[in-house]
Amino acid sequence: MTRGKGKLVEQAVKKFIEMVLSRLVNAERLQVCLEANLKDLLAGKLDALTIEMFGFLLRRHLRVAEFQFDIGTSAVNLESVMRRQIQLLHPSEGSVRMVITQSQLTAFLNAELPSLCQIQQSEFLLKQINCELREDDAIAFHFHWTIGEENHSETYITMPQIETNTNKVMLVIRDIEEKELPSEIVNATLARVNEIFNLTDIADRGSTFLNQKVNIEAGKITVQANAYIEQLPSN
Repeated sequence: MTRGKGKLVEQAVKKFIEMVLSRLVNAERLQVCLEANLKDLLAGKLDALTIEMFGFLLRRHLRVAEFQFDIGTSAVNLESVMRRQIQLLHPSEGSVRMVITQSQLTAFLNAELPSLCQIQQSEFLLKQINCELREDDAIAFHFHWTIGEENHSETYITMPQIETNTNKVMLVIRDIEEKELPSEIVNATLARVNEIFNLTDIADRGSTFLNQKVNIEAGKITVQANAYIEQLPSN
């Protein structure tokens, strides 16, 4: 078969995988790139597979700006693709890159306010959490609440650090304006964000991650991790 015909087969497989994945994941847009020679491709063997999703619903109330899987040598069950499923014939190694914007993280935390606020005081009401991603690699959480008719606010400055032993991202508090806010709320908020940065939701769907890098620019954060992938993500 000529190189041109082989390219047509590659494009057809790529488009079909995109179509199947679009039914399995909740994303505003996705695209697939693959590398394989024709003989391997017809057997489902791939030299490389990249899945890039934009507006991916990572968890309830949270769409992330970008989520990219780069998978090394892998094998896809082509029969499962024809049945509109994506099954890897064996686990594969690769990497993940996730980008979350400041507005996306803020919207998520405010959607989670009822479950974050476990305080039983009848007059206490957590009104808003604003998240600020700063250029100095810090994340500021601005909490706003009321007690009766009085308005209160407090800011916590945190730094994401990757723990040496576990390769997990942990937010470490660097500075606090006051110490009026109940610690239960602060701890619950940081725990939710830690789960997001550690890709807990995707890990529950068949992958293992070792975080390698966290980069914060004004208004967005990028998390990169090595991945051991047993199955592709689905919602």
